[in-house]
Amino acid sequence: MSMAAFLFEALIGVLLVGAAVMCWRVDRRLKALRDGQDGLKETVSALNDAVDRARAGLAALDRASKETGEVLEHRTREARALADELRLLTSAGETRLDRFERARRPQAASELPRERTAEPREREHLKTLR
Repeated sequence: MSMAAFLFEALIGVLLVGAAVMCWRVDRRLKALRDGQDGLKETVSALNDAVDRARAGLAALDRASKETGEVLEHRTREARALADELRLLTSAGETRLDRFERARRPQAASELPRERTAEPREREHLKTLR
């Protein structure tokens, strides 16, 4: 065997050892990637579960806010009706107080305050509230 053939075979041997080392390193990295992929699958599955729970929670929150809004709207309507009725009753009470005060102390007709009568719209509103 000539020296050139020996050098050529030695070079091939060194290259084969280098290729074996590289294959071993690639195999280790692929194994780590496969192991990481299993962890990634678990992470994605847990994330999907969390997203589903969040969607269910948002739907429940939406339903609760709609129900609360309806209750609040109903109570607001009732409060407005009671406030209107209270305003009419207060006005009627003030009118009666004025009449009572006028009856207790006689005054000249020109000094008497004008009696406030409920407007027709207020009377109708009071009738509907009763």
